Amino acid sequence: MKLYSEVGLKNVIKTISAGSLLKTQGVEYASGYPRFKVSGGYITANRSFVVQPTSNIANYYTTNTGQIASLTDIHVYSDVALTKLVRTVSAGTLLKVQGIEYISGYPRYKLADGYITANKSFVVQPVSSINNYYTSNPGEISASKVTHLYSDIDLTNIVKKVPAGTVYKVEKIQYSTSGYPRFKVAGGFISANKSIVAVYKESSNTEKANKVVALAKTKIGDPYTQSASGRLGPNSFDCSGFVYYVYKTALGIVLPGTTTTTEESAGKEVSLNTLKPGDLLFYGTRGNTYHVGIYEGNGIMVHAATPEEGVKETAIKYYEPSFARRILN
Repeated sequence: MKLYSEVGLKNVIKTISAGSLLKTQGVEYASGYPRFKVSGGYITANRSFVVQPTSNIANYYTTNTGQIASLTDIHVYSDVALTKLVRTVSAGTLLKVQGIEYISGYPRYKLADGYITANKSFVVQPVSSINNYYTSNPGEISASKVTHLYSDIDLTNIVKKVPAGTVYKVEKIQYSTSGYPRFKVAGGFISANKSIVAVYKESSNTEKANKVVALAKTKIGDPYTQSASGRLGPNSFDCSGFVYYVYKTALGIVLPGTTTTTEESAGKEVSLNTLKPGDLLFYGTRGNTYHVGIYEGNGIMVHAATPEEGVKETAIKYYEPSFARRILN
């Protein structure tokens, strides 16, 4: 449709795209034909070209947002009247919009394969920074930094603190009414912001063991302490606090306690002849152990040794363990 500079509709100013919503300032006539006066000029009032929008137009999107997200399961139809079903789109789906078309005053979003409603109860315009968010279900995510689990999709009511490294299985993506995608997980919602969470990729046990050993070795030289406030790190340890800290920090694995006797139940027992990096080495009788360390490979153990020595490496041929437990099955 054209916008004209005068009521006779002879001098074109510009072309107005189909689906555009215009505010009318009044009606004027030329040779008996009514014209709509709008900002900048005149347009035809012919019903073949324009339509009066529904009285509740405020409940609908009236501009091409480029993308739109479904708040609920919605249908795609082959016709603008929304009578011939093509497919169903799951809640949380981000769709590319080609334009807006009207029927009986109701706006519809035109997609590549059909039409959907533009009703704000069913679809939402995604936040302008949507590229900073995940918009499809990755299956599992891990927290890149300390974050929170919320009971509500607007992320206002905290359920609990989520430590970095925590892995969640994603049930689905849902959008808030303000256009932010959220991950629905067991117990609530987590932000889908890429700076807060990452797609979780299961690493091999070798890669995990390398992370454990690498972190353990960065602590060599840290002091030994048995104080309740310092034994679990991050800068001082006793032997059982050291292995607890390393596994929790490196992999998010929480051992079944912070003493040698409780840590004896972690993982499975393995022969001292088949040790692998990451294995826990225990000293003393089962149920009454007095020391534990982490095997790093090549006959070497990293452990919080004594108050005099702190965290150090020791060749186990000079300090032979009683038995070993493998955490990474």
